[in-house]
Amino acid sequence: MTLFAFKASDPAGNLVEGQIEAADEAAVIRHLQQLGQFPLEAAPVRGSASRTHRNPSFGRGRIRPKDITTFTRQLAILLTAGQPLERALMTMAGGEETGAIGRLAQRILDAVRSGSSLSAAVEAQGPVFPRICINMIRAGESSGMLAVVLDRLADLRERSDKIRETVTSAMLYPTLLVVVALGSIYLLLAYVVPQFETVFHDAGAALPTPTAIVIGLGRFLQVYGWMVLLAALVGVLILRRTLALPRPRLAWDGMLLRLPLVAPLLRILVTARFCRTLSTLVGNGVDLPNALLLSRDVVPNMAVSAALDTVVTGVRQGRGLSVPLAETRLFPPFAVQMLKVGEETGRIDLTAGHVADAYEQQLETAIKRLVGLLEPTLIIVLGLAVGGIVMSILMAILSINDLAV
Repeated sequence: MTLFAFKASDPAGNLVEGQIEAADEAAVIRHLQQLGQFPLEAAPVRGSASRTHRNPSFGRGRIRPKDITTFTRQLAILLTAGQPLERALMTMAGGEETGAIGRLAQRILDAVRSGSSLSAAVEAQGPVFPRICINMIRAGESSGMLAVVLDRLADLRERSDKIRETVTSAMLYPTLLVVVALGSIYLLLAYVVPQFETVFHDAGAALPTPTAIVIGLGRFLQVYGWMVLLAALVGVLILRRTLALPRPRLAWDGMLLRLPLVAPLLRILVTARFCRTLSTLVGNGVDLPNALLLSRDVVPNMAVSAALDTVVTGVRQGRGLSVPLAETRLFPPFAVQMLKVGEETGRIDLTAGHVADAYEQQLETAIKRLVGLLEPTLIIVLGLAVGGIVMSILMAILSINDLAV
């Protein structure tokens, strides 16, 4: 297959330009004529490979999750405004021709022009689009409500992005506080405290135990500080690689669900993500077992994902949703009861949406409360650490003055 650049005229007399993969120039002309366009020019692109085979996850045009959200929202707006799919993709490709979104739109446009459906064109982009996006687009195509489905998909991704940004922003200040405090403690131990060692040695006085410990720790950091830092970096790298394996990740996520402060917040996050996705999928005509499988994929905890497999099995066995969901003991009773009401009324999408609204608001409140408690706690702990170092030095100075008197 060769990549061809073409120019054509549509029925309204507008100039259409783009690129398409085809066996030869005649195949390009036939395809344009099938689309109702009048071919003006078709020539192979020299010295370049087909952009549909490039991995959009690497290089200068790296596609980020936010770009996928923006792409989905823009395409939903254009289709809702009445533009045909091909014209909408052309508009996006032309408006963002120097950006990652424009290049992504052009690749999808080329695939659509070659005869692929939108869902197939999106799936051909590799791991850029999550499975939930591909399946929802496919459901929208089959139901003839692509614009509506894309709009709901954009809502879903925007809500997920908002939750992610809320968590990231909340943890930014505590993280910065810890880094600055640890840096200050390192400077005190490695450079300030050793300056007093000579003074204490010349005085010939026996150092108090706290002062001796602090000076020894400072001497250790002066000599082996770089090794401590290197060991910490290697430890983080090993931990990340280990958690990439299924069994260790499952054990780690299970442990997180038992931690006193982390577990309640994580359960709220899981419930909000699960119910929001389930509401969107069921509301767009996806059957419940497949909706549960796709919702499982967006849950940020492997232990919960594994438990949801048993829920899918229960649903397929005719046990309903709420009973196997309650048996996992991982979701709040209120959420389970609301989903039970949705089952009984036949409106799981509506009740799941209400549950997601409630727990998203609860998540935001819980994060603010946690950060409000975390900041003064960190300040107190780190302040005590710095104060302890200073007091150990003052103890030695006072002991020297006592001997002089």
